[in-house]
Amino acid sequence: MFNQRDIVEKGIIKHINGNHTTVEIVRPNVNKCKNCSACAGIGNKQNLLDVDTIPGVSIGQQVTLYIHQNSPYKSILLLFVVPLVSLLIGSLLGQKTHAIYPGSENLRVVCGGFIFFLLSIMFISLYDKKIRSKKPVRRRIISVDDGNSAVQ
Repeated sequence: MFNQRDIVEKGIIKHINGNHTTVEIVRPNVNKCKNCSACAGIGNKQNLLDVDTIPGVSIGQQVTLYIHQNSPYKSILLLFVVPLVSLLIGSLLGQKTHAIYPGSENLRVVCGGFIFFLLSIMFISLYDKKIRSKKPVRRRIISVDDGNSAVQ
């Protein structure tokens, strides 16, 4: 369910612009592409991907691309399930706690749920910043094919 996929594709370099290279996928594997969203950045019919440039590449060279695809279920869990569960837990704890608004049980339930909901949103935000700071490379050139051999 939370598995990740690694896909290797062949492509031809079409444009080089500083640190970014535009690569056209030569033959996308139709069977693997049916249920895959790794090429979600492809917005045209030519199958162009934007990747980081590596030294020694030039326009027209054939390259091998590595594409890493994460599972979308982890994001769904973080965005929807964790805040909902924390809202419910906060409501239950607010019901049992008499420190906040001792005369009104309904107000304690609402305040407890709201506080835990906000705490879960802050936790998810901090987790997202931590993950983004690592900045994993999702698409990269792993080798340049010069006919007979591949250079790493």
